[in-house]
Amino acid sequence: MLYLTGANLKEGVLAEYVAWMKKNKKQIKEHAPPGWTYRGTYMSVLGFGRYHVYEMWELKKYGDFDVARNWKDKVSDRLAAEGASFFIQNEGEAMLLRDFDDVVFIEPKKPKK
Repeated sequence: MLYLTGANLKEGVLAEYVAWMKKNKKQIKEHAPPGWTYRGTYMSVLGFGRYHVYEMWELKKYGDFDVARNWKDKVSDRLAAEGASFFIQNEGEAMLLRDFDDVVFIEPKKPKK
């Protein structure tokens, strides 16, 4: 599964954020919770994209969210707090995408004619 989050940066912090990401990208990857694989941080360009920054993670199962919630790692906690300080709070969205071969769905019943 791919877990994507998108958010907007606070005004005037773009250069500081880019420098922070360059400094911390390796630690973000190394201190990911078990079951989480960091796939990168991307920025929208030329006005394409609803948000300034998108972060992508790969997970194997839904339970990995519980693992992350209970993950106790001082470096991970510090990175999350520092990273969040660059963004406008409560302005963003998340998506969880699963490969179509791995999706379980139920067709709605068709009305009787």
